[in-house]
Amino acid sequence: MRLHPFAAAGAAALLCSALVSCSGTEDPQDMEAVSADAAPETDEESTAPSDEAEEDVSALGWAGQPGEIGGEEHPGVTGGAAGETVTAADADDLAEHLSSDEPLTIEVNGTIDLDGQVRVGSDKTLVAGEDGAELTDGGLVVDGADNVVLDGLSVDADGTALAVRGGSHHVLVDGSTFSDGDGDPLVTVDGGSDYVTLSWNHFSDAESAVAVGSEDEEPGALRVSIHHNFFDGTAGGQPQARNAEHVHVFNNYFRGNAENGVLSTHGSMVLVEGNYFEDTAMSVSSGEEEPGNVVTRDNLLVDTEQPELRGDVPDPPYAYEVDDTVDVPDLVSHGAGVRSASRP
Repeated sequence: MRLHPFAAAGAAALLCSALVSCSGTEDPQDMEAVSADAAPETDEESTAPSDEAEEDVSALGWAGQPGEIGGEEHPGVTGGAAGETVTAADADDLAEHLSSDEPLTIEVNGTIDLDGQVRVGSDKTLVAGEDGAELTDGGLVVDGADNVVLDGLSVDADGTALAVRGGSHHVLVDGSTFSDGDGDPLVTVDGGSDYVTLSWNHFSDAESAVAVGSEDEEPGALRVSIHHNFFDGTAGGQPQARNAEHVHVFNNYFRGNAENGVLSTHGSMVLVEGNYFEDTAMSVSSGEEEPGNVVTRDNLLVDTEQPELRGDVPDPPYAYEVDDTVDVPDLVSHGAGVRSASRP
């Protein structure tokens, strides 16, 4: 699993002929056009809640956090690292390995026609082999499972490519490419799922990229990290969050998004920082009829409307460092998706 070590955070001014978003409750229209977001008056290098947490910089976000689920304590995500490594040659092989009761790392080489939805069981790592892994004509479903890693996959789904639901938790989706949603979100995280991270993925050819939560979610779940993803021409929902306990959106590259970037509704708590929005209709919105809470900082906006802010959102409990926003387009466009071998 190839995880990007975050570059050290910087506080350099973003001298660019662009609008930038603001944090707090100031009117975004009053902000200067060539300055960084207003940041809290704290130590610039610290984005973690404690000195102890700063020493453990994690690329896993929420998926790497231990958490109590159903009265049991669960460690951060490891996937199938505790088990053997096997190879899936076709859809039948893949389904059999993914449904196994034992931990497994499953390698896929070449193209597999899924011919529908394939369920992913607990304690599994599904990873691309040396020849790459392309999954077509279907999607993956993580339903009621935990400790799952999906890495380096290309999924052309004609619908939802990945559904995380049924109270699934500790799920990491890294370095993958999702396309062709056919009107549906490419990735959904709902049904009380928790401790999920989407990192270094490339989303394209879809009306909606990521949907987190639904209108009837119970409170207390849907903690999701979304970082270093490339939302490449997807119209909106990057993500759309509903009834989410905490969604952390940072260092993503938004380009050519016709409707919106990040949408927080139904009381969700969404923190948006260090993202680069280019030619996006609305960078961040809190919704109208059922608004959510959203705080922004250190984002850079080019040909993009200023954010609609609302409420307060806490920092996440894990340690993390944010790449300089001005570097995000080059860093993410070359590093996100199945091209992950080009990551620095």
